[in-house]
Amino acid sequence: MASLAETEVREVGAREDVDFDVYSRLAAAERSLAEEIRKSETLARVSEAVASSHDVDACVQVVIDGAREIIGAAFGAFFYNVVDTDGESYALYRLSGASPEAFAAFPNVRKTEVFAPTFNGEGVVRSDDITLDPRYGRNAPRHGMPAGHLPVRSYLAIPVANRQGEILGGLFFGHPEAGRFTARDENLVVGMGAQVAATIDTIKVNADAREELIQRRRAEERLKFALDSGRMGSWDLDVATRAYEASDLCKLNYGRRPEESFGFADLIDTIHPDDRPRILTSIEAAIRDGADYDVEYRVVHPNGDLRWLHARGRAATIADDGGVRRLAGVSLDITGRKRAEERQKLLVNELNHRVKNSLATVQSIAAQTLRSVAAPEFFREAFESRLIALSQTHDLLTRESWEGASLREVIDAEMHAMAGEDRVSFDYENDIRLSPKAAVALGMGVHELATNASKYGALSTPDGRVTVAWTLDRDVLRLTWTEKDGPEVQPPARRGFGVRLLERGLAAELSGAVDLTYDAAGVVCLMALPLRALEPDT
Repeated sequence: MASLAETEVREVGAREDVDFDVYSRLAAAERSLAEEIRKSETLARVSEAVASSHDVDACVQVVIDGAREIIGAAFGAFFYNVVDTDGESYALYRLSGASPEAFAAFPNVRKTEVFAPTFNGEGVVRSDDITLDPRYGRNAPRHGMPAGHLPVRSYLAIPVANRQGEILGGLFFGHPEAGRFTARDENLVVGMGAQVAATIDTIKVNADAREELIQRRRAEERLKFALDSGRMGSWDLDVATRAYEASDLCKLNYGRRPEESFGFADLIDTIHPDDRPRILTSIEAAIRDGADYDVEYRVVHPNGDLRWLHARGRAATIADDGGVRRLAGVSLDITGRKRAEERQKLLVNELNHRVKNSLATVQSIAAQTLRSVAAPEFFREAFESRLIALSQTHDLLTRESWEGASLREVIDAEMHAMAGEDRVSFDYENDIRLSPKAAVALGMGVHELATNASKYGALSTPDGRVTVAWTLDRDVLRLTWTEKDGPEVQPPARRGFGVRLLERGLAAELSGAVDLTYDAAGVVCLMALPLRALEPDT
């Protein structure tokens, strides 16, 4: 369609003789103006798209599409900087005016003599015919345009660098015809290159900031997961304002619900009054000296529950004047550990007490045995048998965690080693639970009776038997040991250690009475022991 000026020229020329050269210049100016308006509109559209872009790919594509349209290039491309094992190399980033397959058969663009000024940031390269440039074709092993390459004669290359001078890549434009690009085209593309460099920088900075934020949030989530898994609550104290922030778990450590407010004053009020001065001193020392804060203390929950906490922290921010601005750390409920330590302490004390008692018992057994044997050569046998009896009762108590043992178990343990179950019969209605002290005393007493029966009494013959019977008479255990079908019993010429242990030891240890009768048909031992001295403590 002809322009208004061209139409007017034809009409006027048909009527009168005019200066057609003037009208031709007018038409050319109108076309030039229209072209400038088109370029300005395209440039404004590209600038707006670039400024609002949040994606590097989209930003670069808009620029090369727009620049190609503005300067009339047949092809446009952006090559970005990559470094491979051979050094610097440049790879195609975006392409306009041709498909990516047009470069698929060629290796990455290298810093040849033609491309080097662009990739080194030395300046713009604009050529009406790049094939006539003396630097062209000096890219061994190739010489000239590779077969199958896009046809390029008009050539325009713009370095793209950020404000720090880092070369991000280059904008390249080409046309198969010579002389297509002007100095104005060059200026326009240089401006667009600067704009795209700034936008890429901004996008990367924002992307890095977003990635840093994402990584920070992930780190915070991992830290929270680790703290929650370890049941540790985190806290933060502003030294100047005493503003105190506590995590949900930290609040729970002090008996507060997550939705409850919990400030520094609440924290101090929750600490046990006896521990409060020490904790305040530790906090002030950490603030004053910038030292680590590491304390254990008791807290009283609103419901009155007493718990133990372990709090650790350190100066989180040091001011310009060297003072601490923040104190941050974690707290952990260690009530279970403290209770376990108390139990362990009690167990150690109990073990110490039992070891001392056992050593005293062994010492007494050794001394009494030595005095009671007729000759030193008999000492070892008697002493070892009594130690074995003591250890059997200890084994029984150990299996029961030293909380006690039943009377039947104590007698069975001693009689099994002496006579076997078929030589002993029992007569009772209810078994009773013995304290460790009572179990040891009765175990030693039964051992002495069984030893005497094995040497001189019913258990010294194949047909002899022993009956153990007991009843509960009000608050007294009445136990009877009866031997029968053994040899005729003769009272001993002297009262040995076993007799003294039965008649005096049990009486002293268990506040009871023991009556030992040497009946001709067999030994009979009667024990009357108060239950309060036998039963475990409750």
